[in-house]
Amino acid sequence: MFMESKVMKKVALVLLLLLVALFSYFVFGDVNLIAFGPSGERLVRTAFLFILIANIVYFVYLYKTSSKIKEMHYKSKLLNSLLANADTIYLLYIAGSEKPVYMTKNVNSVLNNVEEEDEEKTQKMIDEIFEIPIIKEELRKWDGETEFVSQMFSYRPISDPSNVKRFRVKIYPLKEKKKRYEIRVIYDVTKDYERQHLLVTQAQDIKAREKKLNQITAASYDVAININIATGRYDLNNLKEGITYFGSASEGIYENGLKEIVEKFIHPEDQEKLLQQLSLDNLKKLIEEQKLEPFSITYRLADLENITWLESTVFFTISRGEDQVTILTKNVTENAEYMRSQNALLQEALEAAKRANKAKTDFITMVSHAIRTPMNAVIGISESLLTDEDLSLSTREDIENINTASKNLLEIIDEILDISKIESGILEKNEKEYDVAKLFMDIINLTKEYTQLKKLKLEANISPDIPSKLFGDVSKIRQVIINIANNAVQYTNEGLVTISATSKKKGQNAELTIVIEDTGIGIEKEKLEKIFQEDENKIDFSGMGLSISKKIIDLLNGKIIVESVPNEGTTVTIVVKQKIIDDKPIGDLKNYYSTRKKSFAFDASGKSVLIVDDNKMNIKVAERLLKPYKVNIKSVVSGKECIDIIKNGEKFDLILLDQMMPEMDGIETLKKLKEIKDFNTPVVVLTADAMVGVKEKYLSEGFDEYLSKPINVDELDLLLKKYLKNIAE
Repeated sequence: MFMESKVMKKVALVLLLLLVALFSYFVFGDVNLIAFGPSGERLVRTAFLFILIANIVYFVYLYKTSSKIKEMHYKSKLLNSLLANADTIYLLYIAGSEKPVYMTKNVNSVLNNVEEEDEEKTQKMIDEIFEIPIIKEELRKWDGETEFVSQMFSYRPISDPSNVKRFRVKIYPLKEKKKRYEIRVIYDVTKDYERQHLLVTQAQDIKAREKKLNQITAASYDVAININIATGRYDLNNLKEGITYFGSASEGIYENGLKEIVEKFIHPEDQEKLLQQLSLDNLKKLIEEQKLEPFSITYRLADLENITWLESTVFFTISRGEDQVTILTKNVTENAEYMRSQNALLQEALEAAKRANKAKTDFITMVSHAIRTPMNAVIGISESLLTDEDLSLSTREDIENINTASKNLLEIIDEILDISKIESGILEKNEKEYDVAKLFMDIINLTKEYTQLKKLKLEANISPDIPSKLFGDVSKIRQVIINIANNAVQYTNEGLVTISATSKKKGQNAELTIVIEDTGIGIEKEKLEKIFQEDENKIDFSGMGLSISKKIIDLLNGKIIVESVPNEGTTVTIVVKQKIIDDKPIGDLKNYYSTRKKSFAFDASGKSVLIVDDNKMNIKVAERLLKPYKVNIKSVVSGKECIDIIKNGEKFDLILLDQMMPEMDGIETLKKLKEIKDFNTPVVVLTADAMVGVKEKYLSEGFDEYLSKPINVDELDLLLKKYLKNIAE
């Protein structure tokens, strides 16, 4: 349009110049117009003047119009640049005109038409939009004066009819210098439509789910109570016909309604629980603390003849920005009865398991007592013989070996008890002060007997710098080392077995490192990786097994490492920390027997000890162990005799009282003794029950001290020093 106006302007300018030339020629030139006559001449000159004036006016009009069109061209160019690839088409119409005087250049992109821009095709697409029946009908009803907004309509692009887009049309009427224009806007609302469609779909889905949830709720529950936390109001609905646990449907103030329901319909024993947990204050508190997980309460209805159990589940929700609580209630009488029957069965099974466990414990205790009683005689007598200073070195060594072997047999019994405890997960430490040199001499002597049978060489490299007295569970350390040493001997057919030990001082502790090496068959790499895994199908008659050894070392906060090369041998390293009691070095173990003190008993002359035991051999052992202390000893074989002696006024400085006696055991005897006026003699329990925790049990019964059988001379000495030495001195 702008180009057309420029051509028109040039044509008008040429025509104007031509007319000016002709007018000058006729007016000022020597032109003979006589042939027209005077009146004709005036007419011709007037006609030329009129044409000249008309051309000047037209030229001025074209000039002004072209300026406006030029201005519109620049505005169009700017607008097109701003609206490039936008989702809106802008059209300028002269009111009543069917074609726009202006349109933006983004028609194809907005309408999703990939074809090249073509004015005729573009106009056709615009016309098609305004011919859509919905738009056409709305335009027919439009008054042409007010703003026009169409309904949403669909449009299928020519290039891709399957791609449906949604549009709206807006028309803004305006007037300029008595002319009426229309700005028509076609804008893409596809995204708005999709969002609305999604919201509608989601709303429909939510409604469907709510409907399904309501159906499930109605099927699963019998009563629903909805509470508005902000207003404190509720409504109660019975979900199943004929079921009215809390009366007919109701609504009102929740606190009042809850109180009325509880007092009228709930079992008296359950009322307080229900009022507290379902109170409005408690529900508000849970919401404030964000404890919004559903919770359930089980209770009974007030009918005392026919017990009905109900379960109410509390759900927290938000509806329209307000906190809501829904309480759903159902009948769980059958479940409650079932649970009670199951609980009864479980309780019965638990009691049976406890009885079986007690029977097992009683059996182990009985076996332990049966073995420890004769072992007490062997160990006790051998211990008393070792106090004889006139024994030769070889005799002393033989008696020491008997004593050590007896103690090892006793520790095998302890292993059985420990395995039982490991199975039950109750393995515990039993720590005490011990002689380090004796520990390693026991291990060497027991291993030496085994190596001599297989004609193997035994080497012992025990560092002389190890502290002489340590504190720890020496029994378990001995068990593990002997077990591993026995395994080394078992799987070595020729060569030697080496036991080495060193220590490093770390603060108040000594880190013991014990290494057992052999030249045996070794262990394959695949088996070595699983060496500490339990194998229920394999029975290891050589000892407790490495899996249990590792559990014991773990209990002692130590570590155990196994290295092996097939056909070359195996090395097992044990590292444990022990508290130092006496850091004096143990020295060379070769001098152990010659330097060992023959008797460490002190003189307790004038002190009296009463021994109470039904086994005469045990009494003999106790008497021999007490003899070096030069105490006055009296013995009786029953609790009744003990009580009679004390009642008769005899005084003793210490009583050694056996626990397992017929008619009246040690605990019963102690209780009778404590009933005697002014009785204050220390009482030590003697028992073959050496399980962990037993000492605490007897001390809680009122005993002053605890000694396990066989009697350990070191422990006996400490006990006698505590109760007799200070008085004697």
